[in-house]
Amino acid sequence: MRNWWTWVAALLVAQPIVAEELTSPLTFVPTSAVLHADAPSAGSPAASDCQSACAEACRERRLFESDRAFDDFIGPISNPILAKDPRALTELRILFLDNTIPDNHPLGGGDFQAYGFQARVALTERLSFIADKDGFASINPGAAPSRTGTLNIAAGLKYAVVRDVEKQFLLTVGTMFEPQTGESDVFQGHGDGLFTFFAIAGKEFGDKFHALFNLGYQLPVDRSQNSSFFYTSLHLDKQIAGWLYPLVELNWFHWTDGGNRGLPPAL
Repeated sequence: MRNWWTWVAALLVAQPIVAEELTSPLTFVPTSAVLHADAPSAGSPAASDCQSACAEACRERRLFESDRAFDDFIGPISNPILAKDPRALTELRILFLDNTIPDNHPLGGGDFQAYGFQARVALTERLSFIADKDGFASINPGAAPSRTGTLNIAAGLKYAVVRDVEKQFLLTVGTMFEPQTGESDVFQGHGDGLFTFFAIAGKEFGDKFHALFNLGYQLPVDRSQNSSFFYTSLHLDKQIAGWLYPLVELNWFHWTDGGNRGLPPAL
């Protein structure tokens, strides 16, 4: 800037005749004013938004920090073990399930409860560790004594192959392995383990609507001990006032092969 002003002053001194012939006074506009003429003024709302966006984009991600680019999304609810959230999250969730057993079931009706934790760790913005099944269950059948026992533990990895922040779209794939660590009293601990392969698509659209679609297949290592099946889960929600999410979910299962251990149908 200093050199620019020096050059202009030297030019005026060297050509005084040209300067005198001008009919209007010269107006000098600093180049900085021209370069920043369209920039928002300091302290304005636009400037604050710009600074906040820049700070968020430029700051370094903390260790195991959840992906904050999709904070308006929520995860699925009604199929908590198999239906996944497409985001990379670090969280610990308490899981409680309570359900009834139909009277026409071989167990003769009754109910059962399951208690557990779900742990997720965001290793990167795309890759995360998941441990979605553990804990213990209590089964109270109408035609047999009540029983309790530990459940199998299931853990795995998932990776967002598509992470489009601008379009608020995610496509995530993953796998989970379930070793037979549970107790047979609650129909666990049989066979050589289960693999679950899955894909999840998540999209924000319209006025804060969100759709999640899960597709997966569970395959046992020993097919004579456990069943094989496809499953899908569809989730649709609407964000209201930033925290309220009315939603609807649909789940579908299609068994392709059944084990032959003589156990009653699935609860």
